[in-house]
Amino acid sequence: MTKDNRLNVTRRTMLLGTAAVLGSAALTGLSTGMARAQDGDVLRLAVTGSNADSLDPHRTQGQLTDIVRFTNLFDGLCEFNPDTSVANVLAESFTPNEDATVWTVKLVSGVKTHAGGDFGADDVIYSVKRILDPANPTKGGSLIGFIDAEKVEKVDDLTIRFTLATPYGPFREIWANRYLRMVTQDFDPAAPVGTGPFKFLSFAPGQESMFERFDDYFRGKAGVAKVQITNISDETASINALRGGQVDMAYKIPFAEARILEAEPGIKLLNNPSGMSLPLYMRTDIAPFNDVRVRQAFRLIADRDMMVRAALAGYGEVGNDMQGRSIAPCGPTEVEQRKQDIEAAKKLLEEAGQSGLSVELATVNGTSGMVECAQVFAEQAKAAGVTVKVNVLEEAAYLANYGEWAFGVDFLNDTYLPLVARSLVPGGSFNNTHWDDAEFNALFAEASASSDEAKRCEIISKMRMIEHERGGNIIWGFANILNAYSDRLQGLETYVVDSAFYHLRKVSFV
Repeated sequence: MTKDNRLNVTRRTMLLGTAAVLGSAALTGLSTGMARAQDGDVLRLAVTGSNADSLDPHRTQGQLTDIVRFTNLFDGLCEFNPDTSVANVLAESFTPNEDATVWTVKLVSGVKTHAGGDFGADDVIYSVKRILDPANPTKGGSLIGFIDAEKVEKVDDLTIRFTLATPYGPFREIWANRYLRMVTQDFDPAAPVGTGPFKFLSFAPGQESMFERFDDYFRGKAGVAKVQITNISDETASINALRGGQVDMAYKIPFAEARILEAEPGIKLLNNPSGMSLPLYMRTDIAPFNDVRVRQAFRLIADRDMMVRAALAGYGEVGNDMQGRSIAPCGPTEVEQRKQDIEAAKKLLEEAGQSGLSVELATVNGTSGMVECAQVFAEQAKAAGVTVKVNVLEEAAYLANYGEWAFGVDFLNDTYLPLVARSLVPGGSFNNTHWDDAEFNALFAEASASSDEAKRCEIISKMRMIEHERGGNIIWGFANILNAYSDRLQGLETYVVDSAFYHLRKVSFV
């Protein structure tokens, strides 16, 4: 598979996660249900997926059903806390050498696998080499490409030494990413064995998965006896299943439905203040957006408060043309909030020789808000004499030209440095702006190499200032991710990165 084809597969499955993807088969699975009184506490989830479902945490298309499964079957060396800070899980400690080119990782002792064995260094080494296997590209591979796979060494049963191709300071933090989960060295995707809070019982791709509680889980037993994950056709079907009591949790609630659900008895809304941006991206390598004055004019056209209210129904936060809703543990970047200024936008366009500009804005009915934000911006642009034709494309057409649109809408969600690696520097698979800023690139390399947190935060602040000044994205806001659940549940927390669905061990019935 070529790089372009892999990219299209990646984006297609990400979009499917919030679009209608299945037929009536999933609803049939829901109608049979499970009798909690007869089978103990069964937590029932409605999640979008497809017949391409997988139990493999590494070789996955990244559908929501896949992520919910593998984050509960397998642990990582680390994980994200609700506020985006990072907690150790399978790892006990990370120790770098002086220049952060060699890292020694000590594992927690006494961790049992679902098969009753001891989890150790051999399992980590197998997992890392599997993630980095060039013959089988994985989503996690690009995240840890700085590791030399041939120089991952076992020091003892609970200690691994990583030698890096280049210095990497935030080495511990990267292991919180969901695509870097650990498997056992005898891993079989058909009958997966992990260390997570739940263990595998059954799996029917495109239909249903069943897990049971792992009583020997090293962080304490989960709050429910079983988890049933049912593929369901779309958000409306998911909401109706929750209303009808067929499921206990529903993922990705559309913004337009959220206010109604909040008022319904028996249902609660989990409003996650996620880091997901829906940028309007401008290609900086071609006209008219290769002129920074045009990019700045377009940023001044945006009424960000209005866009959050109209496109996100208020479930979000205004952005300031810098990625990263939260850059914990770093503090906020001190840059004045950009606001709509139509006269300043007109002046910049006149100086650039682009008065009366007409452009096409490509978008797709994927994640909630992608079409709406385009339509709102097009209306706002009229005041500046700019004509924006919104082109709502079919998914296949959007993806066929992905990365080539001059002006388009995308969605991105990650912590800051991994997001930069993927979308703001040359070679990034989602760098739709084709931005190549020498000063920014040098700062990114410096931040990546630094193991000094305070210094890294200082560098990140400088990077974000450059983004704000001359980047290629209109980051008008950050969208919350909404989940709905039965009021019979407790233990759910909001997460900035990841989702409550990825931490089901904390959930129990009232």
